[in-house]
Amino acid sequence: MFDKTKKESDKPSAPKAAAPAPSSSSKPAPASNSGQTTTIGSSIKLNGELNGDEDLLIQGQVEGNIYLKEYNLTIGEQGVIKANAFARTITVRGQLTGDLNGVEKVTITSTGKVRGNIVSPKVILEEGASFKGSIDMDAKAAKPASQPAASAKTA
Repeated sequence: MFDKTKKESDKPSAPKAAAPAPSSSSKPAPASNSGQTTTIGSSIKLNGELNGDEDLLIQGQVEGNIYLKEYNLTIGEQGVIKANAFARTITVRGQLTGDLNGVEKVTITSTGKVRGNIVSPKVILEEGASFKGSIDMDAKAAKPASQPAASAKTA
């Protein structure tokens, strides 16, 4: 009996200690999402609209539209994207077919291949990058959400 009591007390104490740890780590997670990057792995294929409120690294295949509002989008070297993308910054290291709208900046690295139009106030094409399309570096065009508010104030 005495041994059973010890075993029973040992068993409940382990789950009790383990239970608070996940809830404690779950609560800070939303606050740290702004510094966290989610990865879509190389074996993942995604079709449709992709929305998010955190940084995203895509190593897999995505077809559709990507909206990250005020967050960063990175297309990894293994990434193959057929989508229009809207994000704060966009970095292409893989292949992307579609239009890019970067609120702050769009970068195509030396391993990147883009076929589509770019709208962003700052565009970086590294030596060796492949790009076919047009570039519009109009800062107002890259911020469609803030443009109507600014026009309403001046009118």
